Amino acid sequence: MLLSPARTEKVASEHLSRSLEDYLETILLLVRRRRVARVRDIAKRLNVGMPAVTAALKALSKRKLVNYDPYHVVTLTDQGREVAEEISQRHILLRQFLTDVLGLDGQSAEANACRMEHAVDEDLRRRLQQFMRFIHECPRAGGSLVENFRKYCRQRPDLDRCRECISAVLQQTAARAGGGEVSQ
Repeated sequence: MLLSPARTEKVASEHLSRSLEDYLETILLLVRRRRVARVRDIAKRLNVGMPAVTAALKALSKRKLVNYDPYHVVTLTDQGREVAEEISQRHILLRQFLTDVLGLDGQSAEANACRMEHAVDEDLRRRLQQFMRFIHECPRAGGSLVENFRKYCRQRPDLDRCRECISAVLQQTAARAGGGEVSQ
């Protein structure tokens, strides 16, 4: 049974703690990389003890999100896979936004995305996705918007620089429109 994005988010946010979401995301990652997820691999990846993993897997199994049998590999149910993929997609989107738009280094973006992914609702996820598409596709904003923001962060511009920037944008806009120079 596949859940709609809104239903998937509802299951993830109403019924799962941040910790259980991390377990689902980790299982998905391990299955993608190694084809299987084992208790010891989950424990190592999350830096927790194996008894903690066992307890989490029992809770996830009770919710029918994982197939768990002691001493065997762990698999996601269809519903568990969908919830895990939604969590993973939020994480990837946030990390991409933090690196590509805000200019954070990869390590900082990863750590922040891990914390933020649990609080992002469907509306915010959709808006972030639209904004990312906008800056990559729109010729009026796109890369220049991001680069100008990064320059702003580096230089802390004063009002005179803002005037220079506005003037340059007006000149570029006039040139693109074929209107030549803009009087000020």
